[in-house]
Amino acid sequence: MAEGRPMLVDWPLAERLALALAGSGPAWDGSAEELRLESDRAARLVRRYTGLRPKAPLPGAELVDRAAWARVNLESFEHLSARVEEHLENRVSGSNNDRVSGIQRTIVRTATGAEIGLAVGYLSQRVIGQYDVALIGPARAPRLLFVGPDLSAARARLDVDRDLFLRWIALHETTHAVHFASVPWLREHIGAIAEELFEKAAVEVKPTEILGKLVRLNPRELLSSVKSGELATLLLPEDQRRLIDRLTATMTLVEGYAEHVMDAVGDQLDPGYTDLRRALDRDRERRGLLDSIVSKVLGLEMKLAQYRRGKAFADEVVRDHGIRTLNRAWSGPEALPRPEELDTPAEWVERVGAARERRLFALFR
Repeated sequence: MAEGRPMLVDWPLAERLALALAGSGPAWDGSAEELRLESDRAARLVRRYTGLRPKAPLPGAELVDRAAWARVNLESFEHLSARVEEHLENRVSGSNNDRVSGIQRTIVRTATGAEIGLAVGYLSQRVIGQYDVALIGPARAPRLLFVGPDLSAARARLDVDRDLFLRWIALHETTHAVHFASVPWLREHIGAIAEELFEKAAVEVKPTEILGKLVRLNPRELLSSVKSGELATLLLPEDQRRLIDRLTATMTLVEGYAEHVMDAVGDQLDPGYTDLRRALDRDRERRGLLDSIVSKVLGLEMKLAQYRRGKAFADEVVRDHGIRTLNRAWSGPEALPRPEELDTPAEWVERVGAARERRLFALFR
């Protein structure tokens, strides 16, 4: 954890809580070498289908326990929040009442440390694999992580063929690895939006402004925003909402692209892949009440919605125009779908010129 600068998050507390909640879990009966072989195989299949060409070597698969995964992600959270912490610390330190300032700092540090620790601890029991890449700050070597106890727990819960399950999870994470290695500007683009958003988030929002916005919302809109997990977004200033829309649109396509590629390659990989997909969908639907509540709080429900919306966009573009047209999205930031285009793929295809090029080509056939 970082030292030598004021902190408004109690990171040692976050780590203690995360590790306590993570636990050990059931052991995975495979090896890191097995995961590396499956990931290498998946990378070849993804490259063949998409035509993407990585500009840097892909990370080797690592088999880690829950504690190691939690520490990696706590470190990432700390890097992500460093600038926000600095802004907020300056505001708290600017208080005329040193005693109040000290009390505020202690309360904030403890509350945020506990919140982050509990969230990471909860997720450490559920994340099966992760392509870990630094989105903010200096670039560092990405990692391809697989959480052994969660592999074992998910495999038992789904009751599916072990080898098929292993191929699926290797394919899922390796698709992201191939994608980001082939489109180097994507990391910087996402990171720049996120960094600007975090900096703006450090600007104080007055309680009276929040109350005023709540009062102006009609009851139906308020209820809908609470159910969808978007209430906090509605209360943000307009410039921050625009940043969130841009970031969400980009991540929706990134996740949808991976889901599309995974299904396209998976169907070629094993005829049992469709059955595995059904098992995964059933598993998501039968979660308990606590899991459902926590998923809403952590935004996981919105992430699943991102998968579905992004995949629908990718599926339609590929069905009508092919994977090469979909890959135009990765030619530069300006080619990414705008938020409103995610629900109208034909408009995006027209804007990036693929439809006009296709019609022109047809004239000369």
